[in-house]
Amino acid sequence: MIKFKEKTREELIVSFKRAIERKREFEKEAPKEFVDMLKRGAALKSALCLP
Repeated sequence: MIKFKEKTREELIVSFKRAIERKREFEKEAPKEFVDMLKRGAALKSALCLP
């Protein structure tokens, strides 16, 4: 059986699938968080009355 750093082939496949899912979730959430950051920045800017 093939092992890489004490993980079997099946364990590696499962961990890659989990990593892909986490990446997909991040790609969905990142634009939402960016919009939120822009809104907070605009609110802060207007609160400080900067041109």
